[in-house]
Amino acid sequence: MGKRIREEKQALSVNQSEVNSAEQRLVEAAQNGDKKAFGRLIRRHQKMLFRFVYGLLGSFDATEDIVQEAFVKAYGALGSFRTDSAFYPWLSTIARNSAYNHISREERKESLDRLQEKGYDPQATELGPLERLLDDEAQVRFMKAVKALPARYRSVFVLRHFEQMDYGRIADYLKIPPGTVDSRLYRARRMLVESLKDLL
Repeated sequence: MGKRIREEKQALSVNQSEVNSAEQRLVEAAQNGDKKAFGRLIRRHQKMLFRFVYGLLGSFDATEDIVQEAFVKAYGALGSFRTDSAFYPWLSTIARNSAYNHISREERKESLDRLQEKGYDPQATELGPLERLLDDEAQVRFMKAVKALPARYRSVFVLRHFEQMDYGRIADYLKIPPGTVDSRLYRARRMLVESLKDLL
């Protein structure tokens, strides 16, 4: 049993190494002016990047703009990218910076009650474009609830739970004290629990 697990882990490691090597070749080709190679990089990562940015912004139109902007910026900055690094974390950092600039311009003081007064209904049947890709009702409800969080809470929640950033990195990125990260994350979770309590 132990031998089989070791063999499976070794196979996964080899496979990941092959994937990384293939991606490194694409990046190097793109750096040398091969636009088709960059197009393949886009296709590899656009769905994951879209979901991440949508989780931050909660707006399909804004997400489209930010994702497109991130790819344009990434293409322009390819010359400075180190090919021994992973491409997606670098790309998502570019997108995250653009998304947070957008978030900083949003109204940050809306409560969940006010959002509901404006028409947010966690049980509404009408779904957004990303939500239609989720075939599980709980996932759809969860994404709608995340989207409804005020920006200050949504950004902390998404950075923590979608990007797995630790409290220190979130604090550095958002330029807020770690204690504020903790309190906003706590508040975001409470609001989500309240919104999804019939599913819990």
